Amino acid sequence: MLMNLKKAESLVSKIKPRHLLAMFFLLLAAFIMLWSASRIKEVTVDIDGDVQKIVTAVADPYRVLEKLEIELSPEDRITIEGFGKGGFFGELGQNKASIRIQSAVNIEIAADSLRYHVTVAEGDTVGDALDISGLEMREHDFLNAEKTEKLEEGDNIKLTRVDYIITTEEETVQREKTVRGTSLLKSNKEVLISYGKNGTKLKTYEQKVVDGVPGEKVLVSEEITKHATNDIYLIGDGSPISPLDYGFEIVNGIPTTYEKVHTNVRATGYYAPYGAGTATGRLAQMGYVAVDPKIVPYGTKMWIVAHGNTGFVYGYALAADTGGAMLSGKNFVDLYYDTYYECVLNGLRYVDVYILETPKKD
Repeated sequence: MLMNLKKAESLVSKIKPRHLLAMFFLLLAAFIMLWSASRIKEVTVDIDGDVQKIVTAVADPYRVLEKLEIELSPEDRITIEGFGKGGFFGELGQNKASIRIQSAVNIEIAADSLRYHVTVAEGDTVGDALDISGLEMREHDFLNAEKTEKLEEGDNIKLTRVDYIITTEEETVQREKTVRGTSLLKSNKEVLISYGKNGTKLKTYEQKVVDGVPGEKVLVSEEITKHATNDIYLIGDGSPISPLDYGFEIVNGIPTTYEKVHTNVRATGYYAPYGAGTATGRLAQMGYVAVDPKIVPYGTKMWIVAHGNTGFVYGYALAADTGGAMLSGKNFVDLYYDTYYECVLNGLRYVDVYILETPKKD
């Protein structure tokens, strides 16, 4: 080992200083050549789609643009790739780079009664311009162009604001006039027997507002919140009081067939509030009358007219109720009315009661 070291020292001692200096410069030159070669790049320059390529060792992209005599506007958008930060050793092995320049495009956006001047880059879209401006589109707003449409210098975008306003209004529902024919009054005489009440309804409207300008209100729905009740008038026309219809043949106010008739008997009138019951469990209604069930069994169908058929016609009736006056024999029949006023108009009358059909005994 000692002998090898001595031989190496002997060899080094034989190399002259000028030879060592020459070797150092050779190595330095080789390194510089290698480093310079690594700095040479193929640079692609794209200006709004106009592409050119150059080979350069310039590490600063802006100096590359200066050499190409390309002037930039402060609003131009520049995208640089492949240059990096550099350094003494540069970017060994990276020999491609690119510079993309998108020229500034000035456009105008009209919205909210204002005009916005926006600078975008060549190739940007209407949607990009909206993003840059900070304007937001709401659900019903619309543009004068598609969001994907590319922009050019001087283009104008119109953003139209659309709102829908929903309002409700309460409206009075006017009561109407109901006229009911009767044989309680003289011919053509008309009498108000019941006042009605107005109702209310809620109407919902939709109004389209375009850029602050309201359009016509459109009715979209309505809801009755309180039903109206009509004024009820009676008019003398000889009509039967009862709405019941048992289908018997009536000729000149008299049934052509019947089981028997009670003539010239007393008939009074009575009234009970809506929902009142009767002795048979039925709800009281026009056509249901009170009798003495020993004389006229419950469920008997009758036809009742003024004695001698002189004008008053109660019409078809059903034996459904009773009362003290009937049980005592004072009255033969008590006729039910919907209103107290009709009950008063009836007063005391003498009638003929035709027994049409008596219920069969079990």
